[in-house]
Order: sequence, then C-alpha cells, then structure tokens
Amino acid sequence: MTSAETVWLTKPGTIELRRESLDPPAPGEILCRTIVTAISPGTELAAFTGQPPLRPSVTYPRLQGYCNVGEVVESQADGLAPGDRVLSFTSHRSHFLLPAADVLYALPEAADSAAIACTYLYHLGYNAVLRSQVRPGSRVLVIGLGALGLTTVAMAVIAGADVYALSDQPASARIATEMGAREVVARANEEVLKALLGPGADVVVTTVNGWSDWQAALRLAGQNGTIACLGFPGRGQGAPESNPLDSQYFYGKQLRIEAVGASPEGDDSRHFLRFNERANIAWLAQLIEEGRLKPAQIVSGRYRGQAIARAYRDLIARKDDALTYLLDWA
Repeated sequence: MTSAETVWLTKPGTIELRRESLDPPAPGEILCRTIVTAISPGTELAAFTGQPPLRPSVTYPRLQGYCNVGEVVESQADGLAPGDRVLSFTSHRSHFLLPAADVLYALPEAADSAAIACTYLYHLGYNAVLRSQVRPGSRVLVIGLGALGLTTVAMAVIAGADVYALSDQPASARIATEMGAREVVARANEEVLKALLGPGADVVVTTVNGWSDWQAALRLAGQNGTIACLGFPGRGQGAPESNPLDSQYFYGKQLRIEAVGASPEGDDSRHFLRFNERANIAWLAQLIEEGRLKPAQIVSGRYRGQAIARAYRDLIARKDDALTYLLDWA
C-alpha cells in the first residue's frame, strides 16, 4: 500500500498536509508518483484568500491544484507502463491513483515535465482565442497580465492577431512584448491605447475581476466586438458604480459577452467537437516541446510541494513580480 501526501485547504489561509493510503491500481488504473505540479494562480489564490466561490457547491475543506505531471509506478492499464509520464488534472499531492481514461497527455521521452505541467495554463488562453473567433489580423486587447493574461497574449499572437495589453506591471509588460504583443499600455494611459486600437478591439479578453477594468473593456471594444471573460467581473467586490451593461456600449456597439473558461472534454462520436480539451492540450504540449511556447516566461520559481502555503503568500505579495510557481514532489 502506498502512502500519499495531499494538500487540503481547510479554510481561507490554512493549508493542511494530510496522509492517505492508496490501494494498488485496479484494472484500468495507474498508480503514479507526482514529479511536478504548477500553481494555477487565479483559481488557487482565490480559494486561499477566501474569494466567493464560483459554484455554490464548492466549499472547504477542498483540494487544491489541477496541473500535475506524474510518473507511472504501477499500471493495470493498456498502453501505460511503469516509467511513463502523464499529465492529468490531479491535485497537488505526492502520489495518486488515476483511471487511465483520465490521462490528458502521455509525455514523449524527451519532454520536459516542468514545462508540460504548465500546458493547461496555455489552454485557458487558447480557449479564449478559439471561443472569441480570433482571426489573423484581429485586433485583440488583453486586460491584465498575470499568468493567464500572458498565456492569452502568447496564443493570440500565434493565431496571427495584432495583440495589445492593458497592465500596470512593467515586468509582465516586458514578457508580453517578448511574446509578440505590439504594445502594453498602463491603465492611466488608456487614451494612448484607444488611439492605437483605432476603431476599437475586435476582441477584448478580460483576465481580471475589477469593475474599473470591465468599464475599460466596454470602452475599448469595437463595433460588433467580443468581450471574452477569463476573469470574473465583480468577484469579491461590491456593486459597481457604473452600469456594467451600459447601453451606449453594450447595445450601441452590439457587443457579444461570453465566458470562455471551459471547453468540451473530448470529441463526440461524429467528430463535431474537433477543438476539445484533449486535442487542444496535445497540440499545446507539442508547441511547448517545439519551443514555440516557453513556460519559463511565466514560471517565477520552484518550491517543494510541502511549501505550497509559502508559495501562495509570495504570489499574493507579488514577490519579485512573481507570476506562478512550480512545486517539486519527486
């Protein structure tokens, strides 16, 4: 029997490391030891700081994390053998049992485990690009340049868009420019950005929660434009001072506003869901392996898995302009 160390958030600000016993894998299952996990800062820090849950059913205590690369230790599943490495939505923990059907991606021998652990962070940005129908030549504005804002910039650039960003973080602005953004403008200089966008952005991707940034999205979106929400407007804030659906913007510009954080888990039997989670992740992992996506740009450091509470606090404090961290479990 294998002992696993697991990360539980028992209440806001309180991490508890628990031990649990894992049985040998049943038919169709694999037993893995975690190599590395990546922190998804938006989701995990919101829970750690006690932000209102996105779904009423999600309460404390709760598991944390979903970006896990592990090594197979025992296998009762076809096609997976000890020594193979797999990407999954498993939480932060030292060991885990997993149905083989839940493996998101089997890593090639030469793949870097740490880099592949970041794949889903790019998937969120990629899904925003897909759902908002970004095309080559689209004017795309990304509001907020945390980890997800930057992965959205990277994916919109690959899609052939002219990408701009609104952010007050100089370090993130430099990374966005390295990724191919045409210009990053501070919030105080919105008029400069308005001039750069001309008739407005075809797509605005919001990755932040503040009502003031939502109003900026309304002002900067162009006619018949789309506001794609990766952030959660108003989460943890009071009522807005201005109408978030002000008719001069929402109706006058005929805007489309859409949540873009989820995608189909897999294809259907008739292949109508071509751009599904599994297919997208496989393609993004390939881009990482080819060096076209560079997770090192968003990874600010590494911690032992057991030091996750310190990693969270350093992210909240933006220590050294941190974006996200990896957690080592090997």
